[in-house]
Amino acid sequence: MSEDLKQYIKQLAERYNVTEFIKNDPVQFPHRYKEKRDIEVSAMITQWISYGNRKAIIETGNKLDALFCGAPYNYIVSGQWQKFKDETTSLYRFYKWHDFYMLCSALYQVYKKYDSLEDAIDPEGDYSIELYSHFMDVNGIPDPSVGSASKRIWMMLRWLVRRDGIVDLGVWMKLSPERLLIPVDVHVLQEAQKLGLTQRKSASILVAREISEFMASVFPGDPVKGDFALFGLGVDK
Repeated sequence: MSEDLKQYIKQLAERYNVTEFIKNDPVQFPHRYKEKRDIEVSAMITQWISYGNRKAIIETGNKLDALFCGAPYNYIVSGQWQKFKDETTSLYRFYKWHDFYMLCSALYQVYKKYDSLEDAIDPEGDYSIELYSHFMDVNGIPDPSVGSASKRIWMMLRWLVRRDGIVDLGVWMKLSPERLLIPVDVHVLQEAQKLGLTQRKSASILVAREISEFMASVFPGDPVKGDFALFGLGVDK
């Protein structure tokens, strides 16, 4: 790849990896908290609803965040979510409130066994597969072992593992930013195709690895900083 392309990507990433990014992005929800377990609970639930229109995501995020009364971890371990068991009214898009119950139940089981969600992940394993193993019964959590790009999970991992302290929170210190993958959806795929970073036709884990490998040459040790550049390309249209 040309040095001009690398410089262009660096410039885009610097333009969008700024604190002003937070207020219009779902990452605003974990940013409302200071304690590690509050942040990771908020991040896990926020990524789960991060489909489609950002305005609709943030509206639903505010509705769920209000349930926590300023303490997401306490909400989980106190079992307040149990009232949503078998509740079939709509929460968001194809999610029912019972799906939210299942997600909270899975988080509850994690915290029964581990001090934090981070501790439930083997630092030497595939981070997305490690997370999936604890949430495989939850509607909307894709199985990365069958080729899913697991876009929302890798987005959450970016929030929790990257440590530059601008947009991403970097509260998980046992996992390596170097091993993160670009969160790939159809829009990121389209921008990557236009840049010549991939010729693949569908958003998959193979595409995520291919794009991330290139981004590692642009941002050594921090490949997913390139996510801000790909986001910027979409916005700049």
